[in-house]
Amino acid sequence: MNDSIALFSQNTTISDPFEESFNGSALDFDIGTSSIYLDGNWANNPGYGPAHGSKAIVKYDKWRNIDDWWIVGSDYFVKTHKEFFGGIEQRIIDTFDPNDIATVKIKTKSARNGRWGLREYVFPNIGVPIVTTNGHETSISLRIIAWSGLDGKTANNYLLGAFDGYCTNGQVFTKAADKDTAVVKKYKRNTKGFDNDLFSVTLVDAAEIFYTKAREYEQYARQPLPHRNGIAFIEALPNISDKKQEGLLTLYMGEIATRGENVFALHSAFTNYSSHINKDLFRTRETGSDIHDERMFKREEEVLAVLESTQWRDLTSLAA
Repeated sequence: MNDSIALFSQNTTISDPFEESFNGSALDFDIGTSSIYLDGNWANNPGYGPAHGSKAIVKYDKWRNIDDWWIVGSDYFVKTHKEFFGGIEQRIIDTFDPNDIATVKIKTKSARNGRWGLREYVFPNIGVPIVTTNGHETSISLRIIAWSGLDGKTANNYLLGAFDGYCTNGQVFTKAADKDTAVVKKYKRNTKGFDNDLFSVTLVDAAEIFYTKAREYEQYARQPLPHRNGIAFIEALPNISDKKQEGLLTLYMGEIATRGENVFALHSAFTNYSSHINKDLFRTRETGSDIHDERMFKREEEVLAVLESTQWRDLTSLAA
């Protein structure tokens, strides 16, 4: 697993902690492009010439040797991970308070030999306390996740969310019901017209959106939810295996023991599933490839789909 963590304290003088954590990571490499030439004997195509409509992207190692290559469309927007994440991080630097940036915690993850990359940013200074119905206390902090691909299989994305300091669960926000203009997630295909500046511009509202969503989490913590209702919700999830259902129920009962019978405990059971492997509860396919980080992130997308569902809205409305 490619996973690097950089911590920065307020006593450390670093102008750009994002660059410091990126340099030397699994995403720090150069790429180039090349034409693709077809053999005249292939597909009855006479002669030897360029393949129209396609091009190759070449990955270089630090000695400028070819490490990997793959084929994309001729109009595919070619960028390095450093260019993509650097644009997002510059927007954060230009927008956030320097004191908040000074304590940022950064994780870098990769898969598919670096073709897929993700960066997670947690801001401990941008946070609020959460107290549940049984008096359990934790705090949540602003979390931003950005991910992209270089091979046409993954678009450019970012999500806003929170990080639970007690259980280290990562959480992702759904659209704020009381602020229709809030952008909590962004998706843009990597086509010829991709503009990184326009893609990241809505991050200027990230802190404001966080505090708006935090009030929703505070409400979850105050909303009683009988455990039988939480169990019924998990058992009614569509397209879920018996093994996964059993694992989620186990996590939920553990969350109730800690946080009490409330909506936040059920929410935490899902974010526990998406944040931690829990090999004793959930099946994990072992392969020889390096797609572990990408596969784990798919759990976050699973949980987001649950939290954006009509069933979740109905449950939280009833709990209120």
